[in-house]
Amino acid sequence: MKPKLYAFIDSYQIISILIEHEPLKRNKEFYITDKKNKTRLEILDCYDEYEFCKYVVKFIPSINLNKDYYIVDEEGNKCHLQSGSIVRTKEFEDNFKYDGPLGVEYHNDYSIFRIWSPVAKEIKIKLFKGDNIRTLSLYPTEKGCWEIKVSEDLDSFGYIYYVRTFEKFSQILDPYGISSNANAKFNYVIDKSKLYKMKYDRPPFSGIATDSIIYEASIKDFTCDLKSDLNGTFLGLLENNETKEGPTGIKYIKSLGVTHLQLLPTFDFEGVDDVKKELKYNWGYNPLQYFVPCGWYSKNPDDPYSRLNELLEMIDGIHKEGIRVVFDVVYNHVFKCENFACSELVPGYFYRYEDDGRLSNASGCGNVLATERYMVSKFVVDNLKYWADLFKVSGFRFDLMGLLDIKTLNTARLELIKIEKNMILYGEGWNMSNPLPDHDRPHMYNHGKLMRYGFFNDKFRDHIRGSEWNNTPGFAFKDEKNIYDLNNLIMGSCINYYKFSEPTQTINYVECHDNLTFFDYAKNVVKFNDHDAMIASKIALSIVLISQGVPFIHAGQEFFRTKKGDSNSYKSNKNINRIDYSRRDLYIDNVNMVKELISIRKVYKEFRYSSSDDIENKIHILDGIINGHRTGLVYEGDKYDLFVFVKNDIAPFEIKLSSTYIFNGEKRVEEKGRSFTITTPGVHIFRKDKDYEDNWQG
Repeated sequence: MKPKLYAFIDSYQIISILIEHEPLKRNKEFYITDKKNKTRLEILDCYDEYEFCKYVVKFIPSINLNKDYYIVDEEGNKCHLQSGSIVRTKEFEDNFKYDGPLGVEYHNDYSIFRIWSPVAKEIKIKLFKGDNIRTLSLYPTEKGCWEIKVSEDLDSFGYIYYVRTFEKFSQILDPYGISSNANAKFNYVIDKSKLYKMKYDRPPFSGIATDSIIYEASIKDFTCDLKSDLNGTFLGLLENNETKEGPTGIKYIKSLGVTHLQLLPTFDFEGVDDVKKELKYNWGYNPLQYFVPCGWYSKNPDDPYSRLNELLEMIDGIHKEGIRVVFDVVYNHVFKCENFACSELVPGYFYRYEDDGRLSNASGCGNVLATERYMVSKFVVDNLKYWADLFKVSGFRFDLMGLLDIKTLNTARLELIKIEKNMILYGEGWNMSNPLPDHDRPHMYNHGKLMRYGFFNDKFRDHIRGSEWNNTPGFAFKDEKNIYDLNNLIMGSCINYYKFSEPTQTINYVECHDNLTFFDYAKNVVKFNDHDAMIASKIALSIVLISQGVPFIHAGQEFFRTKKGDSNSYKSNKNINRIDYSRRDLYIDNVNMVKELISIRKVYKEFRYSSSDDIENKIHILDGIINGHRTGLVYEGDKYDLFVFVKNDIAPFEIKLSSTYIFNGEKRVEEKGRSFTITTPGVHIFRKDKDYEDNWQG
């Protein structure tokens, strides 16, 4: 059997050659040829590696990465020389830092197409509209960028790239393309001046993270029961079909009083069918086209403008209701490397690799994007700026944020606040082992390097709800818990070096799209009956809403959302994932409780301190009433003090305090008195005006 050769460029002068089915030979000879010249290579080392014989050879002068080379041995065996680990060297990084525009620059009499690939040998573009079809060649310009200017009006033309980095051409999408046909077969050229003109600006917001109340929702979940042609679409979120207990869609979300709506991924993702929409369901954490709105949510995904206009109109409609929009973004991985255009443009550059040369799988999705590399970082920042600028997005939630890198996130923030100074930024700050050094990872233990970012507080979740990893009950389930932890969590997880530096960094939650809903956790893990599960849910969400930090609510949590015990419903059917308004109507009292606590949080700034100094100086623990089932705190105001009691049992306890009872564990009240007996599990709030001279007695 003839030996098979593979050759890879490791640096501008070093090449690795792998040979199958041949024993190691010390007298081996290799030559490099560009079909005009043939040069013998110096062998620096040779050894067995897995099933290959590996030869490390040197080439002088240096290699031109846009040029075709072949490696030939002394017996005439031949292979094409491919770019290898050179793309992950500092020299490559320094040589190809391109800061210019990418994608399509459209004008009504010409368009310029730009794409980045320092290792491509040829790049072609196919343009088509009706019978007008042609294929043109791009030319390398600077720093790895290729481009072509086409002097005619290309509005609504389809286009697709063909790139040859090795011997054969691969068909790819434009990684910076902003429109696409259904199911991502090609991109469209767009005239941005023809897009929907937004009528409403971003609603007013202080920019202080603790003033925000975040509500997480999926467009599909909120719209999949609609009877109109807006079922499952961007615009379906704006449709209101009143039930006996109130509005639906964005009108319902507005009625809660939240400030920010976090939408599960709205970019174009895999795992669904844009045409046969009911065939599959997916949350959307399968990135395919980062700059293209999702075709699955569009009424007409084949139209060049429809998906963009519908997303713009939806955001405009959300702004009309006084709510800001947060996009859930996924830069830690792509769904399939083979479908992502950048994999073909610069093989080996866009991902992190383990020491043995395998792709890192720290994301659990087969790959991890190397955001620390200059052009990957540029891609991320450019994408964030695009959504913030054109679509007026007001914040971003970063999926598996701990797998990105600190420098990129800080660069992104500086760029984003140029567009919108009151941007909110937060993500999953888990510390996940991967090839990036720990000091560069944006996990929550490095929060000091990301002071303007928030982190989902898993300690808050696990103490209040319990840990899903070891199936334990938390404080909300009548469990006797460490009240030291509970007090620190309520006080923003930022006192006594507890977890964060400032309360603005903690995203307080007990439920999100991942894992079991709180109600299902109560039923399936803690084994509570419905009644007790609902009491626990009330306690938990009440604590979220009165704690220092940023409150986070999962859609439907306010009416005991159930996914029928499904702990990972990312591709389960709509019957599992849908927002059930009949359940909202059934448990409207709890919905109203949540509305009233949100209202109280907004009225009293003492629940929204933005600095740890304020919390340390103005919030004090009432040691006299603490036991394993309850705690009490006093929030010092200028004209009043707020006394907050949290309990998880029905044991009565009396407080003597000349004050006004403003929340009784279930609803807002206005009850003046000097002595109160508290029995109901949950949160109880009293306001003591400064002109009262009585001291608190518990």
